[in-house]
Amino acid sequence: MKNRNGKKEKMQGNRSKAPNTTVMAGVATVVRSPGIATATRTSGTAPRPNGAVPPKPTGPGPKMPGSGKAAAGPATDHTEAARAAQEAIRRDPAAPENYAALAGALRMLAQFLRTRNPEGADDFCNMACAAAWEAKRRSTPALTSGRTKQEIKILTAWLRTKHHLTPDASDSMMEKIHSEFLSKALDGSTPLPIVTGF
Repeated sequence: MKNRNGKKEKMQGNRSKAPNTTVMAGVATVVRSPGIATATRTSGTAPRPNGAVPPKPTGPGPKMPGSGKAAAGPATDHTEAARAAQEAIRRDPAAPENYAALAGALRMLAQFLRTRNPEGADDFCNMACAAAWEAKRRSTPALTSGRTKQEIKILTAWLRTKHHLTPDASDSMMEKIHSEFLSKALDGSTPLPIVTGF
């Protein structure tokens, strides 16, 4: 019988010279001890020293970044951010940036709830509008932060789309929402999704 290089191999001779070696379908197997066989050469694979076989990886494998956090859900982070902003406002009620941070956290909670509880999402959007408007009221026109401007822009756009308002009408609506929802937005006892399970 000829191998790929054209050299002749004596299969029967190999069996007679090495009784513990068998050749099956191009694979030579050497019996090391009863019941244990180690492959030394496979067709198309380079031989390994001393017939060694690379060990299989054990253990759970590498952990994907952020995989542990995903189970908690995005509501957890937004809820914690809202609570932290409420606490910051209690410590320093004069800082506009704290209200802007609260507005952003409440807006993200509203976005998270949109498909699960549309009415609850609107409630959080209204609280976000109130907090953002308070941030604007506590800022001077020259010193309004970019974050406050961004929250006002996003939330005003939401109001205009939802109620089909003109820019002037949206400002009036923001004033109304501010007076109705600010105390609720600042109240640390207000149920948030992590508590209510929305």
